[in-house]
Amino acid sequence: MAHLPLLTDAEEAIDYYKSQPHSPSDPITAHVIRILVQDGYKNRDIREALGIEKVYTVTHFIRVSQALTDGEMELWFNNPDRITLGHLRAIAKLDFPTRESLLRKLLVARTPVHEFESIARGDAQEKDVDIARFASTMSEVTGRPTDIRFNKKRKNGTITLNFYDLDDLDDLCRKLGFNPSEYF
Repeated sequence: MAHLPLLTDAEEAIDYYKSQPHSPSDPITAHVIRILVQDGYKNRDIREALGIEKVYTVTHFIRVSQALTDGEMELWFNNPDRITLGHLRAIAKLDFPTRESLLRKLLVARTPVHEFESIARGDAQEKDVDIARFASTMSEVTGRPTDIRFNKKRKNGTITLNFYDLDDLDDLCRKLGFNPSEYF
């Protein structure tokens, strides 16, 4: 397992950041910004030192870097494709055990950022229990894996029914009242 670089002060952090051959990853950027904030750098100073144009970009990195524990930063560093800055921004204000639990779950199953934002807002997932039960029952009745995504605010969503081959797709279409042979 890789580890975040050991950087002792702001000058070393800035040099490391600038020495990266490509644009540094979000976890590296957050790690460097954490050190700069600890050394007293403000948003404007950080943007100037690292060459970041947008105020809100640095604001997000500051918020996340100051909220996460060293262990959570390492987890992000080692899983940058599964854990994004968006996920971390959404849950930064939550307490450590809740944050860590959500991050571990994220490593097992991809969870969209909007769901993390919903959890952080306190929108309990009671609707998810009903929707999950509905999807499970539908899956048992249809004999095929079923996924239901529901947008509580808009009161709409999507249903995904898996099929196994083209004959199975034709069978599924007929069950839904669509006869492909009439159109193709």
